[in-house]
Amino acid sequence: MGNVLPSIVHVLAGIGPGIGLLGIVIFVHELGHFLAAKARGVTVLRFSLGFGPALLAVHRGGTEYRLSWVPLGGYVQMAGDSPGEDGSMPATPKEYLSHPWQGRMLIAVAGPLANLITAFLVVVVVGMTGTSYSDAPNILGAVSDTSLAYQAGLREGDRIVTVDGQRTSSWLRIFLAAGKRTGQPLDLGVERGATPISVHVPGALREPVMSSIHRPDDPPVVGAVVTGMPAYKAGLREGDRILAVNGRPIRVWNDLPQSLKGQVDKAVTLRVERGGQDFDVSVTPINPEGGAGDPPRIGIEAPRHEVYIDRHTFLESVDIGFHETIALVGSVYGGMWLTVSRPLYYREYLGGPLFIAQAASEQARRGLDSYLQFLALINVAIMAFNLLPLPVLDGGHIVLALLQAVRRRSLSARAYLQFQRVGLVVLGTLFILILANDPWRWIQRQRALDRAPHPAPREKTVAPSPP
Repeated sequence: MGNVLPSIVHVLAGIGPGIGLLGIVIFVHELGHFLAAKARGVTVLRFSLGFGPALLAVHRGGTEYRLSWVPLGGYVQMAGDSPGEDGSMPATPKEYLSHPWQGRMLIAVAGPLANLITAFLVVVVVGMTGTSYSDAPNILGAVSDTSLAYQAGLREGDRIVTVDGQRTSSWLRIFLAAGKRTGQPLDLGVERGATPISVHVPGALREPVMSSIHRPDDPPVVGAVVTGMPAYKAGLREGDRILAVNGRPIRVWNDLPQSLKGQVDKAVTLRVERGGQDFDVSVTPINPEGGAGDPPRIGIEAPRHEVYIDRHTFLESVDIGFHETIALVGSVYGGMWLTVSRPLYYREYLGGPLFIAQAASEQARRGLDSYLQFLALINVAIMAFNLLPLPVLDGGHIVLALLQAVRRRSLSARAYLQFQRVGLVVLGTLFILILANDPWRWIQRQRALDRAPHPAPREKTVAPSPP
């Protein structure tokens, strides 16, 4: 792997946005615990962002506020959060384990709740600042001579410049303008070369004509590779041109879904052109929705030609934020269920800090809205993970608090320590699996990249010096 060292440097240089994202998520989570503990009168000894030795520490009001060297976590240390060395349990309400069960449950819930609220607020901000969508020039692709669009007078290569008198400068704007007068006659201003043309469509044919037009097909060129997906591990790169799938020629981007149909969990061979050289890549499509059948996905996206920004008012954004946050929660828990129900299949797609950092940097390159949407997703993921009823996690503390409410007495120090030991074993095993996946996934990609041909650098033409 001759390119390993430069690749490591490239990865480390590119995960800055990911480190920032993890810092925000962790800070919000621990801040929730901290504020709840303070509100309940529990003594907080330390509020640390990161693990390991302190990089910076300040003492205020009996609490040490610390920034630590390893920015991949954080914690709030409360007085009495574990039994004493002599096996005794804390005895005062200002200590966590001796605090009333209602207060302990509130403190445990506050961290995940802070992440959920943050996700909602981030989605609201994205709604107001704008969500970017891939757009294209306002030019028609192929128009079949049997289509309603052809009968209305539209032809391939026509540029639609107005819809009902409203100027349109991109493909999405054509449909946004056309959607404002459903059922009414449609008037299109068209440029065919240098010739302006007017197209009038009766109201009854407005929607059928609009649904029969298409933009020009994209070439089968990779615009982006999604971190962790099959194409990423197979070594595909931005700019690669896919020539064939299992020997079936690919002319345009829309040929790809059809060629991959029925190939979920089956290795397919892609013929790829990179830098003037052709080579084969083996990739196994997956169904991210969990089924054994279609739709197959390998994790590549078409290049973006133009970008359309969709913005909303504050009230509209609040409504969007509410519904999208609920959808995120459902999606995250659905993914967790798939991981449990098909562990051998989905374990490869579990991601730790390095995976999150890489994915966050990838989203940051796409734009601020993509980065913020990923921030919302990770907040929900952290919330869902911490609410699992496992010892050590917030969900485990909630279970202990509810158990005390039912039994009307707290656990003994021995029972509590045994409960924690079980949690440490379970979480330790899970973290080893997750942390091992991150470098292994990266190593798979580097090996694939090294196996691919490396185009020779082009010779630079040097102009002769004047005499």
